[in-house]
Amino acid sequence: MSRQNGVSPVRKLCITGLMMALSVVIGILCKNLMTWQIYYRVTFENFPIILTGFCFGPIWGLAAGVGADLLSCLMSSNPVVNPIISAGAACVGLFSGLCPLIARRAGLNKPKATLALSVASAHLIGQVIIKSIGKIVVYGMPKIGILIGLGISVIVGTAEYFLILLLLSNPEIGKTLKGMTYFELH
Repeated sequence: MSRQNGVSPVRKLCITGLMMALSVVIGILCKNLMTWQIYYRVTFENFPIILTGFCFGPIWGLAAGVGADLLSCLMSSNPVVNPIISAGAACVGLFSGLCPLIARRAGLNKPKATLALSVASAHLIGQVIIKSIGKIVVYGMPKIGILIGLGISVIVGTAEYFLILLLLSNPEIGKTLKGMTYFELH
């Protein structure tokens, strides 16, 4: 495999795989502990996907989102893939990775603002809009559920923003990710 900036893509692949597994585990825990009715759940399963997209870019984020969603479906007691919700998971990773890519190409060096845009766009487009459409079409969620989902995403997204900021500010994590990310936060 070729090296990019002196970093083997195998390292990115391994970290992305770990983030997918973490997303699945978080999703399973949240499905069992923080779900009411079938439509509404407080979950942090997007956190590892957003982290992957923000650090490695839109393609890696998209792959992590799709992979985590498919693994989650396979681990479920009802292993049926909802393609609309899978598209939402893909968009969570895609949009979280597009913001730093666009910022870097525009010459903007505002990692905290870019992270905020990454988290907000991932939640708004992937979670609130696309996944809500999937829940309405497939599960019959009432349309008011979009507003409930928006409220949950604002709270969860804010927590994820600060958690990602805290993680990426850690010098040891910074050493591990050195040369692989768009922005160095430490």
